[in-house]
Amino acid sequence: MDIKRLFRTIRYATILKSSKRGDYVRENKIFGKVGKQVRLPFMLIPLRAENIFIGNNVEVASGVRFVVHDAIHEVFNRIPGNKVKYEEHIGKIEIGDNVFIGAGVILLGPVKIGDNCVIAAGAVVNKDVPSGSVAAGVPVKVIGKYSDLMEKRKKG
Repeated sequence: MDIKRLFRTIRYATILKSSKRGDYVRENKIFGKVGKQVRLPFMLIPLRAENIFIGNNVEVASGVRFVVHDAIHEVFNRIPGNKVKYEEHIGKIEIGDNVFIGAGVILLGPVKIGDNCVIAAGAVVNKDVPSGSVAAGVPVKVIGKYSDLMEKRKKG
């Protein structure tokens, strides 16, 4: 972990309110973009965080992991006698407006979650999720509509 990322993670860890963590990440330009009213859990600042883009009114539950790169190139490059060089794969993670990401979700870039979406706890998001969706599973798949869930959850 580089020293800048370590410092940011330590500072981030001292912020007790999830909404203030979203403000910190936005104000310090740690992610590629962070909108307003973003609530983030305690987490290590992800490597290559500049490839994470989050819209407005987004709630990220605990244990969510943002993975924008892989390291298989390191394994390929260390194969004895290999004469080919392999590059790191880096992908962007984009999250639209009015999105809830449940506990323990893993986001594997490159992926885009549209506006007005719910990603159920434990899902592995390895492909795009269209706007207006409720999605779940490993791998993630659309299981319902955001508007139906809103209607179902209305009080009274």
